[in-house]
Amino acid sequence: MSKQMDAAKNKHRYTSSRLSHIINSLPYAFASLFCKRDKKLIVFCAMHCDTFISNSKHLFLYFLKNEPDYTVKFVINDNEKRAALISQYGDHFIDTRTKEGKKIAIHAATWVVSWLDLPLGGLFLRFRRYVIHLGHGILLKGLGFTEKDGRFIKKLYYFLNRSNITCSLATSEFMSHLVAKSMGTSVKRTVICGQPYTDALFKEPVKVSIIDKNQFNILYAPTWRQHADVKLFPFEDFNKKELEEFLEKNNIHIFVRFHPAYEESIPADILEMKNISLFSAKEYTEVMDYINNFDALITDYSSIYIDYMPLERPLLFLPYDLEEEEKATGFVMDYMENTPGPKPSTQKDFITELKKMKENPEDYIKQIHELNLKLNSPEKNSCQRLGEIIKKQ
Repeated sequence: MSKQMDAAKNKHRYTSSRLSHIINSLPYAFASLFCKRDKKLIVFCAMHCDTFISNSKHLFLYFLKNEPDYTVKFVINDNEKRAALISQYGDHFIDTRTKEGKKIAIHAATWVVSWLDLPLGGLFLRFRRYVIHLGHGILLKGLGFTEKDGRFIKKLYYFLNRSNITCSLATSEFMSHLVAKSMGTSVKRTVICGQPYTDALFKEPVKVSIIDKNQFNILYAPTWRQHADVKLFPFEDFNKKELEEFLEKNNIHIFVRFHPAYEESIPADILEMKNISLFSAKEYTEVMDYINNFDALITDYSSIYIDYMPLERPLLFLPYDLEEEEKATGFVMDYMENTPGPKPSTQKDFITELKKMKENPEDYIKQIHELNLKLNSPEKNSCQRLGEIIKKQ
């Protein structure tokens, strides 16, 4: 069985463990109903309560730097990771497996999460507390109540968490309806703002030694599939030598990025090709910190292209198994209508489009600009804007 198929099983195993987390934390959740809240205390959390990533990380760092009147804590229930982060940022990280960590989480008036993993499990945790769910990317594929293959246990997990989340982040009026539907809540329980990690788009690019700025650099970030392994160049006329020669001649470099769990599944012969390299998710953990180094983006069904759109740079899509993806997971919006870029089905057309992307990038801007206004908040400084929303609670 492939690693992708194994991951599909793990996906449901994680849901089971998250449900157990809710049940096991019920006594603390009950005690939380009666505890005094500290309005100047904010607890942040990301995936599995042991990762320092995504929107939660970026908003946490904003508060740490710009809001000295607030005490901010980030949940890292991994001793080694927590020690490393304390060494880097200071004593702002807690372990909610301990009584002390639970006590801090219970008394916080605000929780900020990127996944539905909360500092503590339980029910009705938004009672007298502001719990904002930022998400970890804009919705494109089905999620929660909109996921086509969602099993009962997963739907149950989302159903129970409705009592815990005060509101979820939506990046536009259009997206607010899709977010509400996926969460099984109402539009009134969404807040419209840009994602905190997109602030990095408008900062000076972080220098990366493997990226030569004299080349035309493309990030190729396909999505995870639960029904099959990814085919990087899914063309019947795929010719390795021809593609290599084209990339080298035109000074184009493609950087492939997979989920860290699946990097080993990338065919070795692909990474051995000239002008194709791995942009490792293990080394470059937070892709949004580096994404403005790239002149163009290739993907299939990953919503990373929506995060990238504010830069108004060329996009290209390879939805070679669209029908299978539609059946397996589904989409919250019409895929073809909301993906602003060419979709070549042959290597010949793929090469033609790459050349156009390099030589005439302005040809792609109009369609991207219009769709960006539909799906993204046009305003910048998302961390500051969300900070003001939180401070008013």
